[in-house]
Amino acid sequence: MLDKLATIRKTSWSGLFYGGVGLGIFLSSLMIPSLNHLFRWEGTWIGLAVVSGILAIFVWIWLDETPNVVKKKNKQDIIVKVPPTKWLIWLIIAYGLEGLGYIVTGTFIVSIAEKTSYFHNGATLVWMMVGLAAIPSCLIWSLLAKKWGFIKSLVLAMALQSLGIAMPAFWMSKTSFVISALLFGATFMGITTLATTLGREMNPSDSSRTIGILSAIYAIGQLIGPTLAGVLSSFTHDFNAAFIGAACVVFFGAILLLSGFISRTTLI
Repeated sequence: MLDKLATIRKTSWSGLFYGGVGLGIFLSSLMIPSLNHLFRWEGTWIGLAVVSGILAIFVWIWLDETPNVVKKKNKQDIIVKVPPTKWLIWLIIAYGLEGLGYIVTGTFIVSIAEKTSYFHNGATLVWMMVGLAAIPSCLIWSLLAKKWGFIKSLVLAMALQSLGIAMPAFWMSKTSFVISALLFGATFMGITTLATTLGREMNPSDSSRTIGILSAIYAIGQLIGPTLAGVLSSFTHDFNAAFIGAACVVFFGAILLLSGFISRTTLI
């Protein structure tokens, strides 16, 4: 998808593609309560599987397998300013830390909200807020990256996300959960959009390998994050330490990006 957008010089449109995740989250927040009420958790999983299978049929039908037409570069082509390829290690490490930190909120925020007295069995509202914020976020961050540059936009997104992750640990209320969900939804897919698009632009000749490495390090973080959060919560008997730790990890990733940006003195 990113390669195809690049051939028509519309990489900022990647935000529309990744915005589908937010739409899926929002739709699931509408479906899950009803499925759970009628068929309990087993039926909920089966119902979601059926819906996904139906949607997959449309994807299969509409999927365009026409080979990409590679355009020859000329002097009039618009060149996106990105760091040199050797800077990629900073992005990989930061993206791995993002995967480790963000997943803690993504995994536990709804279940924690459900255990409070603020939602009265309506904790899916939190997940709905995540989806609503995520739908336009990717497009917005893509436009910001076009104006401010990828690295500055990534640093801002990760800083805002770390604030949202830590918020429930310091301010426990219905409002704090909603704000946390909105900040989380507004940033987590935006960060993915920015990181993968930047990785592709930095190494266009081998973009699949670059995005593969980014996805792998992100996945490793996703595996480690919930495990560490579970260990911390078992010792502290709450998730405050886990949220604070996850927020620090994401913020540290943003600091690494900023440090690399300054040390390379590369203006994006």
